[in-house]
Amino acid sequence: MWSGILQKVFKVREKVALNLSGSGDEEKPFMEHLEDLRTMIVRIVVTLVASTIGTFVFYKELFQAILYPLVLSGLVKDLEEAKGYLINTDVAGPFMMAVNVSLIAAVIISFPLLLIFLLQFILPGLKPNEKKLLFPAIGIGTGLFLTGTLFGYWVVLPKALLFFDQFAESLGAKQMWELSQYITFATRFILVFGISFELPVIVMALVKLDFLNFRIMISTWRHALVAIALFAAIITPTPDVLTMMLMSGPLYVLYAICIWLAYMMEKKDRAAYPEYYAQIEKDEKELEKEGSDDWDNENYNPWSSADDDDDDDKDSSRKDYKKPSASPSAPPPEVEKPAPVEDDYYQGEDQSSQMPDDEPDARPNEEKTLEELAREDEKRSGGSESKDG
Repeated sequence: MWSGILQKVFKVREKVALNLSGSGDEEKPFMEHLEDLRTMIVRIVVTLVASTIGTFVFYKELFQAILYPLVLSGLVKDLEEAKGYLINTDVAGPFMMAVNVSLIAAVIISFPLLLIFLLQFILPGLKPNEKKLLFPAIGIGTGLFLTGTLFGYWVVLPKALLFFDQFAESLGAKQMWELSQYITFATRFILVFGISFELPVIVMALVKLDFLNFRIMISTWRHALVAIALFAAIITPTPDVLTMMLMSGPLYVLYAICIWLAYMMEKKDRAAYPEYYAQIEKDEKELEKEGSDDWDNENYNPWSSADDDDDDDKDSSRKDYKKPSASPSAPPPEVEKPAPVEDDYYQGEDQSSQMPDDEPDARPNEEKTLEELAREDEKRSGGSESKDG
């Protein structure tokens, strides 16, 4: 299974490399792609380990920061009360809590480097001028990631904690949150919102690679709204509707911004490469003409055959035909009967008494053989002699 997934990823990577470089190089072997993947993973792991070690020094400050959403939600008055609000039932729970918080902080701090390593693997074959544009894109992606984490930390997480506390109180249950579970829930919540705000970076990368364009995005915006709602329902750690709406709402705004950016990029490219886009529009019109012969017709039935169409034409012609009235205004003209054909041989004989099989003369349309012609000559010669005698 993993081999098939990797092969699909590598094929996409080769396609992206050809689109960016514009050269017809031969495909790289599977092992070379695997080596590039190993290099990327090693760089990411080393960066995360080094960053986690650096942030672990400040685990007490990070622990107080992760408890502060309890104060924002109104469940506790201050951080001192928040420390007593959680319980611990695991021996290694506090240590794992410190490692978990330090790891999430390391991801947030080292996110620009992680994004560089990821883009270098996904977008191989970048030209020097395209590598210069890579750093502004990384800056925008980092800014969006930090915006998502801050939005989840200050706005969504306190509301989610308050919602679950009030729901438990409505059932008469007393809330006693375990330390490790709260830390896991809060850190995952913050990280998910940071990653989800990377939607514009992903969409604009697809637009740059010609996988998406303004026309496709504006024609499928309804499908995009449904896809974003499903994404928010799946990726959020909580199943409540409020959290899903708080995530999907900003994503809708970001997708609208992506549509506007795609329009501006396409407008700029059209001004720079008018011949290229003119050829694209010409090809699209030809495809529309080829595909609009039958499918655009309201009365088109794809399951009917040519015989059915002929029958329909006959039926329509029968419907258009009008029968003549019973009393015509003028009598029909008289048709002259053809004159009877005279034949010397059949004169004076009763043709009704002759059978077709008795004599060969009863078959006028068939060719006569030489023997039959000789017999006829003998009969005629014999009849003429008897008359002379």
